[in-house]
Amino acid sequence: MEAQVSTFTVLPSFVSLSALLETIYNKLPDMIFIFNVKERRFVLRNPALDDMLGFEHLKDQEINCISLRSLIHSEDWKPLQNAMQQLVSLEKQNVEIECRCLDKFQQYQYFNARLSVFEKLGNEVVHLIGIAQNISERKKIEQQSQLFKNRLQELSFITSHEMRHEYAKIQSIVNLMDNKFISDTERVELIGEAKKSIQLINSSIFKLNHKLSFNQQDEFFNMNKEAEKFSKILMIDDDVLTNVLNKKIVQALMPEMPVEVYIDIDDALADIRNMGKMHQTLIFLDINFPGRGGWEFLDDYATISEASNVIVLSSSIDNRDREKARSYTSVIDYVTKPLSFDFVKSFFADLESAKLDNQL
Repeated sequence: MEAQVSTFTVLPSFVSLSALLETIYNKLPDMIFIFNVKERRFVLRNPALDDMLGFEHLKDQEINCISLRSLIHSEDWKPLQNAMQQLVSLEKQNVEIECRCLDKFQQYQYFNARLSVFEKLGNEVVHLIGIAQNISERKKIEQQSQLFKNRLQELSFITSHEMRHEYAKIQSIVNLMDNKFISDTERVELIGEAKKSIQLINSSIFKLNHKLSFNQQDEFFNMNKEAEKFSKILMIDDDVLTNVLNKKIVQALMPEMPVEVYIDIDDALADIRNMGKMHQTLIFLDINFPGRGGWEFLDDYATISEASNVIVLSSSIDNRDREKARSYTSVIDYVTKPLSFDFVKSFFADLESAKLDNQL
């Protein structure tokens, strides 16, 4: 015999309708309430509402509209009133609205509230019934998604407009530099324009990193320069050409300044151990090396000297690297490559100014 599936159109005899509704009413995680329109008070509310809004101590007392208004976000109060007015005027039988409401921890939560006419006498609405669902997590995901979308649009603008525009200018300048019809004066002007474009591209790279890191708290490096007169400079970088160029920049400004270069961390540390006090020796340090790198150097250097005399000179613009460098007492600054004449000039000028201030 073929099995028949029966469907209950009424509750089984062992189930009490009132008991069923009471269980649902007490166990449902959503907030349920009945609102008296004329007296503007809640005549019924479930435990979920009391627990969410911190009304447990008032469970035997009525809550009026004034109490509710103190919890609703000011921007959402008028839209909520308008929605209720649509029901009271019988313009609609049901309305749905989103609003923010303070929970028992005094934090705003997002709720999706569905309000309906529950009872009316003739053309007059007596009671409204509402059910409100906490949608804070969904709103958080939506907001994060919108933030991500906005960030991608910003990144697209930086790469397709700011950087591409300056790159095209530099490419045009390079093509013109070898042209025999360009005068020396024009070449100098073109080089000046190329420098400006390079600075703008570098600035755009910083902005890109800033957007990608989702870290909106740009902080300047906490300078801790000692008012010492540096009498020697060490350049530590695994790139030979970078060391040569940096040495030339320093000695072009300070011809008498001794500059030693190292392409190996351990070689630099071995010599430093024999140099004695390091307070008058300035160190420019790259971070990324094959094998042991700048961080390992700083760890070992802390066991050799207490001097604060290291400038991290790196191509990295990652905020995490800046924060890590800031944690070392030996590090006095963090500079992104390439090393510039302007930085060297301003660094030693600031140092001299600090020294004079200390003498006053």
